[in-house]
Amino acid sequence: PISGGLPFCWPQFGPGAIQQHGFARNLAWKVLEESSKLGTAVFELTDTEETRAMWPHAFRLEYRVELKDGELATTFTVKNTSASDFSFSGALHSYYSTKNVSACKITGPFADATKIDKTQDPAKTCKGTSNDVIVDKMTEEIYKEVLPGSVTLSDPSKGELKIVSGGGWRDVVIWNPYGDEKMGANGFVCVESAEIDPVPLAPNGTWEATMSLVPTKKA
Repeated sequence: PISGGLPFCWPQFGPGAIQQHGFARNLAWKVLEESSKLGTAVFELTDTEETRAMWPHAFRLEYRVELKDGELATTFTVKNTSASDFSFSGALHSYYSTKNVSACKITGPFADATKIDKTQDPAKTCKGTSNDVIVDKMTEEIYKEVLPGSVTLSDPSKGELKIVSGGGWRDVVIWNPYGDEKMGANGFVCVESAEIDPVPLAPNGTWEATMSLVPTKKA
């Protein structure tokens, strides 16, 4: 997969029974509504023989992207078209460009939230100690149930990016392979809107999550 943009982790976040982060980001989505003068595009992914071989369920995903005045808004919808229940986890594996990642700051309601540090083996669960996260080492942190709400990425070379998440997104993941020049680690940080715990969905049930990006240029 391409490392960039807003790829989906679905129907699995991280490692598990199927491929890392699931298959949704590796498949071709159907364009339902192309970008127009209104700045809206809508995409769809449904189950196929290929997906059912990996994950034996019928589903329909819809991804709506709207370019508004000063904002990029996204809506991700999951519908269970199976005859039985299924569960999934997921995330928007969002990559944000940085000039110097260690000069940036990520601010959110992290202090006292349940934090999972996945750079430890085994992963260490503790409490967040600050609302600010600075990436100055290999970072893979999950902050549980801090959404709906907003997180701000501050880059002194660019300005601020407010990441506003709602609906089903409940967790925030911050990831950067600090020091890995081959991965271009200095030039990006992932601040992901996620649902780490399995979400049960009954037949014909629908789950929806929203995420908007609101930038403020450097003064």
